[in-house]
Amino acid sequence: MADKFLMTTLVSCLAINGSLSLPLATLILGRDVSLAIAAIYFRYASLPAPKTFARYWDFSLPSAEVHPTTISKLNTFLQLGLIGTTMSVALLHDPSAVSSSAGGLLLSMQDALGGPEGVARMKEIMSGIVAATTTYSGLSYAWMKSAVKILGDDEALKQKQGFRGRMIIASTFGSVIALAAALWYRELQKKDEVSQKDEA
Repeated sequence: MADKFLMTTLVSCLAINGSLSLPLATLILGRDVSLAIAAIYFRYASLPAPKTFARYWDFSLPSAEVHPTTISKLNTFLQLGLIGTTMSVALLHDPSAVSSSAGGLLLSMQDALGGPEGVARMKEIMSGIVAATTTYSGLSYAWMKSAVKILGDDEALKQKQGFRGRMIIASTFGSVIALAAALWYRELQKKDEVSQKDEA
């Protein structure tokens, strides 16, 4: 839970200040929201009767187990790498950071990547990779039956609850993907308009 809070805070702040693109932030945060909505459903659906508010929040009554997928673990690693890179790139524009003891390292890395253009290109490539792994990771929870194991004895009920939960992920995350794609397309249109104005 703490890692989700950290990721949400960092991604939100970087998107608000423009360091991280809005479509990518939408994809990252939307995946976590989709999984949270599904977790609420899985907990409620699999909780043995009586289903009360107190019992819902009593985690001594386990009703489902979540097994993070391999791609999900890799995705978290790549997201944190992108966030760290994005924050480091922002330091290149801060005179006090560049003149600090770590400033030499930052500048030498920038030079090794081919200057500011190389850094921007690397960040763009990393963003594309993170967008792909985030999409794949979110969708993997929709089709992998082994990602969430519902506890209990009624196999037919467990299958039905598992299918519904996966469909919740598929529909909510599918909507997030569509929104992120629309935002990305809008960003492309704005870049085209700016480049056409610059040419004129």
